[in-house]
Amino acid sequence: MLFISSSMRTSGLSPFAENTFQTNTLSTPCLTTIDLWLQLSEGIMMLKIRILFSIINIIYAIFRRILLFIYKKPSRIPPITHPIYMLSATTLARKIRQREITSCEVVEAYISRIKEVNPFINAAIDERFSDALIEAKNCDEQLKKGEFDIETLEKCKPLYGVPITIKECLAVKGLSHTGCTLPRKGVKADHDAEVVKMVRNAGAIPLGVTNTPELCFAYDSTNLLYGRTCNPYDTRYSPGGSSGGEGALLGAGASVMGIGSDMAGSIRLPAFLNGVFGHKSTPGVVSTNGHFPYTDDAFLQMILTIGPMTKYAEDLSLLMKVMTSKCNRDLRLDVPVDLKQIKIYYREGLDRSFGILSTPPKIENCVQQAANHFVRYDIPVQKLPIEWPVTIPEIVLTQFTLVKDRPRLLLDANHSENQERPTAEMMKALFGLSQYTKQMLTFTVSFQPNFLFTKSEISYYSKQTDDLRQKLLDLLGDDGVLIYPTFRNQFLPQLLLCELLSFSSCALFNIFGCPATHVPMGLDHDGMPVGVQVIAAPYQDRLCLAVAKELEMAFGGWVPPSVSIGDKVSEGFCK
Repeated sequence: MLFISSSMRTSGLSPFAENTFQTNTLSTPCLTTIDLWLQLSEGIMMLKIRILFSIINIIYAIFRRILLFIYKKPSRIPPITHPIYMLSATTLARKIRQREITSCEVVEAYISRIKEVNPFINAAIDERFSDALIEAKNCDEQLKKGEFDIETLEKCKPLYGVPITIKECLAVKGLSHTGCTLPRKGVKADHDAEVVKMVRNAGAIPLGVTNTPELCFAYDSTNLLYGRTCNPYDTRYSPGGSSGGEGALLGAGASVMGIGSDMAGSIRLPAFLNGVFGHKSTPGVVSTNGHFPYTDDAFLQMILTIGPMTKYAEDLSLLMKVMTSKCNRDLRLDVPVDLKQIKIYYREGLDRSFGILSTPPKIENCVQQAANHFVRYDIPVQKLPIEWPVTIPEIVLTQFTLVKDRPRLLLDANHSENQERPTAEMMKALFGLSQYTKQMLTFTVSFQPNFLFTKSEISYYSKQTDDLRQKLLDLLGDDGVLIYPTFRNQFLPQLLLCELLSFSSCALFNIFGCPATHVPMGLDHDGMPVGVQVIAAPYQDRLCLAVAKELEMAFGGWVPPSVSIGDKVSEGFCK
């Protein structure tokens, strides 16, 4: 679990630390004694961070074994028994249009499945089942009367009669819109978010909204308002976040398709953990109006994207076409991609370095297998020819300290115009006295300006970010994709913070503004999902989606949880 490199040069420490320990540093004439002292001080700061995470990694290895021993019986959900749950949204929409199946049948089936699995995974937190059934009946009546012909529906309402679920942070009129935080308990949306309007106009029928971490500000979907969401493949494990409820419901076969949001991996991580597809779109191509929390900060607006989550790759394209229908940029989503005309690059993750949990062999194998699949078809495949710094975690962390106009997170329940102090709330949370979750408070405190990094370190890593981004975008161009790990491994929700540096594998591409798609590639020997992400240059979303579809055909994509009805929920993990 813990790897300590043999030299400072490859340790993944701050560049200041690397320079400090080089033998020729003192002979550099342009460096003054003050410069060297500053570099040494900043290098020591980074060394402390890596030492801290090295200690955490040791604790992680011990406590993970203890927790798995205590909760050693895997808890699973009721199996899928109806073939309707195995049909894609694309297929269901076509069958409804052609009156081979009714919208009512589909909506009723998915309402039934949600009711069946939700006691196990706690993913759906507010519903509109009665209204959805009325809307489904109206769809069927309109088809029966011949009010729409098949061609018109396919072109103008491609989601006609198909149910959909939506992440709670996106406003769905009449449903919970709290950000899953106690100070907003009882708040209902009085309008639909822009993206919800678009899917409704395309004929989709919202069934309900799904759970998130508090204010979407963590990687495990746990909050004090609605509780914890569990992984459908093994309820001991996390479904991720912040679109964890959406991912869990899809993985359980209890949703046809869903909408999530992604600021640092919040679509792709849950897609990975729950074995489904998730696409982080290019910034700006899908409206974020109606997302809570929201800020006018330019950096946050750039990294926050809305995207589809589905069980099948073809549904990503279908939903993306609807969600980008008002985009002022032609993404050419209808233009077929000739895979033989694209370039494939791959990398198995970061090189091993001090304080960083390594990528397990099963994920490295997924990357290699995905890349090797294209070799068979004489498609150019190459290991990423760019120097990939082991300081990626520092690059990511420093960029999140640059946010100037931070959203108001710690709302005072009694005085909405006030904000609580994060450090004071953290102390209260340690004794169970705060109205906020410890994980949200930890992230809030950690990303305060200059909390983890000095100004000079932030400046250095910002330059490194710009350089690396430009090199990658130049390499990818308009015909290249990168196959890269989405995440390291499944994790227990109690040990979330131990994986903090691992999230850089997703968050890096938010910072770079790249579209990225998580592609499930079956299950490991423990029956848990594995997969990879596919990254392209901005506005080349279609390349990600095309490669995802190809990998689905090669490796099977979503695999429903293999479960036994007799298994019970492990109370220690799902309460």
